[in-house]
Amino acid sequence: MTERELQRKRREIESGVVGLRVRIRRYTLDPRLREEDQGALRKQADEAWKKWLAVRSSFYALPEPAPPEELLGVEKELLQVSREADLIQRELISEESFNAGIRTVTWLSVALVGLVFLYLATHGVRGLNFAAFEPLPEWGPLKYVEVAFWSTFGVLCWLLFLSTRYLARRDFDRWYQPWYVSTVLRAPFLSMILMMVVLEFVEWYGEGKWIENYLLEEGNKFYFIVFMSFSLGLMSEETSAIMRELAEGVVKFVRNVVGRVSDRLSSAVTRADITRK
Repeated sequence: MTERELQRKRREIESGVVGLRVRIRRYTLDPRLREEDQGALRKQADEAWKKWLAVRSSFYALPEPAPPEELLGVEKELLQVSREADLIQRELISEESFNAGIRTVTWLSVALVGLVFLYLATHGVRGLNFAAFEPLPEWGPLKYVEVAFWSTFGVLCWLLFLSTRYLARRDFDRWYQPWYVSTVLRAPFLSMILMMVVLEFVEWYGEGKWIENYLLEEGNKFYFIVFMSFSLGLMSEETSAIMRELAEGVVKFVRNVVGRVSDRLSSAVTRADITRK
């Protein structure tokens, strides 16, 4: 296996480890496991969690780069625990889970189609005459409306893939429906803030370079905004993590500023001045 293939395999295994953690945790929290006649299933779920912890430890103990045989060995262990999770899931599959998944996929599809029509209407398209399409201005605040549209397209496509994938695995969790709603609502705001950093502070990192001279040139800028915004929406979880890092930097900046102001204020009046009065 080439180095790139090994890296891709490592990412796949890491994704599988994280996804399996979510599955087993959900099964252990299923209310049906509280029933007296489900003792064997409860024990099976607890054992699966212990085996998952062992697989997780094996994965994060791998060297970088990991030898192919060690990487494939961890993948085999992961598949064995996944099979045990499948056997637990087989006992917990319900019609209610399927119905919840269908409802979620339906409203995601309706939202995506409705947003497409709204986008075309706000860009001058009437009927099937797409020649009338007119992008929003690439300069000024209106460009962030474009960001909001395309980041929402991205997150809706991602959530549609995710929900249909869980449906195909017969593993849709109805308790996750509010999470789908919150993810759709927050995605455009996160993307707009990050794109504000990219578009408004370009002189910090790209002044005079190809980013400014080509990607952000008149005409190219629209496609750059579309691509970046859709990608940020499509990778909403990673976008949220980046936003948290940015917010931590902002909080440290404000804390330092407030600290300096506080020091100035406290040093303006000395203890001797207070005693004299």
